[in-house]
Amino acid sequence: MSKFEALRDPALRLAVVETLSRAGKLDLGKIPKATGQDRVNTKTLQALVSLAVPDRALAGLHELWWEGGGHKVQHQVWPLWHGEDDTFYVHSLAGIEGLAGLRKLTLATDADLQPLQQLPELRWARLLLAGGQAKSAVLAELRARKVEVIVEGMDAVPKSARPLPPPQG
Repeated sequence: MSKFEALRDPALRLAVVETLSRAGKLDLGKIPKATGQDRVNTKTLQALVSLAVPDRALAGLHELWWEGGGHKVQHQVWPLWHGEDDTFYVHSLAGIEGLAGLRKLTLATDADLQPLQQLPELRWARLLLAGGQAKSAVLAELRARKVEVIVEGMDAVPKSARPLPPPQG
């Protein structure tokens, strides 16, 4: 299993795809265009989260930004997404340890933060939390490691009717 495949959350995979695409390290030209405008296009989503992303590309990933809207891949998946719900929140950080070179992280999440402790190079994290994790012992442990942690609270109650479907396969 590749490090990309170990990322179980589809939004976290989209964040990686977005970052690598913006850096010119991943070509999204063959991804099918979404046909529906007002909902998640599962065919496009699955194509994006099933890309063959080499481990060496993840090793060079030092910054990951995934909050709110404005990301190209979000609008590939759902062209008219308004950005006012948690459809693209990261619900699981399982597998994030595969991004071992990550130094800077901005993330909207309601996930358990424990996996962040497995990022040895992490130096800065801005976390938009939506699940009561603001009192997590993980945050104190990260700060003790000299990680600058900025926490912003989000709505504790999810706004989307359904999270993104998990990657197939």
